[in-house]
Amino acid sequence: MAFSDRPYPYSPFVPHWIPKQCVQDYFTYNRTDAFLSLNTTVEDVKKLPRERWLLMLRRPNPERGVDEWWAETFDALIIANGHYTVPFIPSVPGLAAYMTKYPEKVFHSKSFRSAHAYADKRVLIIGNSASGIDISTLLAKTVKSPLYQSRRSKSRWDGPEPPSGIEWKPVITSFHEDGSISFADGTVLVSDDIHHVIYCTGYQPSFPWWATKYNAPLWSYSAHRLDRSYLHTFFVDHPTLGLIGMPRTLTFRSFEYQAVALARIFAGRSHKPLPDKKAMLTWQREREERCLRDHKKFHEIPWENEETLDYFRELYDIAGLPLLTGEDNIRKYPDGGQKVAGGALSEEAGEWVVVDVEHKKGVLSFI
Repeated sequence: MAFSDRPYPYSPFVPHWIPKQCVQDYFTYNRTDAFLSLNTTVEDVKKLPRERWLLMLRRPNPERGVDEWWAETFDALIIANGHYTVPFIPSVPGLAAYMTKYPEKVFHSKSFRSAHAYADKRVLIIGNSASGIDISTLLAKTVKSPLYQSRRSKSRWDGPEPPSGIEWKPVITSFHEDGSISFADGTVLVSDDIHHVIYCTGYQPSFPWWATKYNAPLWSYSAHRLDRSYLHTFFVDHPTLGLIGMPRTLTFRSFEYQAVALARIFAGRSHKPLPDKKAMLTWQREREERCLRDHKKFHEIPWENEETLDYFRELYDIAGLPLLTGEDNIRKYPDGGQKVAGGALSEEAGEWVVVDVEHKKGVLSFI
């Protein structure tokens, strides 16, 4: 959560309003508030000749009770709209008919607000990534035991055994109109066993304002990746277009280095130019082949190995940033089920808990 010039002064797990406040404070700290256009929606984006961009914008006028529309042109465009807006629910045999017959039973984690609504209910969680772990932790002490959790594989937060009050299930093979749910191991939960099914299965990127007819596709929904992109940030066919926030890795630090690289490229102050179109397409093809071989998602970069640092090095090299190699800035915390060397915890370092008291250099020590 930290930027290189502004530390994040909280522990890793905090209420949502704290990181929101940190982002707002960061704008104030850098005196960039004046550049914000709030309460404004982008309705349409079209590419113009000479690599310029036309944006159709809309803003409500409460005094007149109408929406004001206007157009502006820009020399460059950076997309940073986030990709946690449109819920993704995978296709499962019988799910559509099940949701039609039981409309109040199935929903996505985006709609989850409080564990109290599920007191003494029987609940099935689908997914065990961040939201799946968070919601199952909240519900385990509230719902009627056991809380079922369907998992495709073990996540980095899972221990060898499920937490107290939780029963792990494999993937769902089908939903049935009698209310029962079948799993890959042959087990079945009947209708009375489940009151609510919560899908914690992530989101689909969405760019509703992108005029594909004029601009060519931005996102390939069949390949689940940006179309004709380079380093998850640049575009082969649009030299004045960039995107921030797509690779799932060390979030805020990744955003920062993407932003610096884009700013240097657009300002003509980069350490080196982007490669030619052929080289950028080669990067995309080779990464796609590697991800298919390793069963990984195109826009996910694991942060516990050298791949994160390799990715950041490529952004450094474009921007001309010095390499960050300090050993004392990283603040790690143990994942679920992880054994910490030497026993349990460690020592306090300010408001942080230092997990490795021997201060061994890790692969993320450059943070």
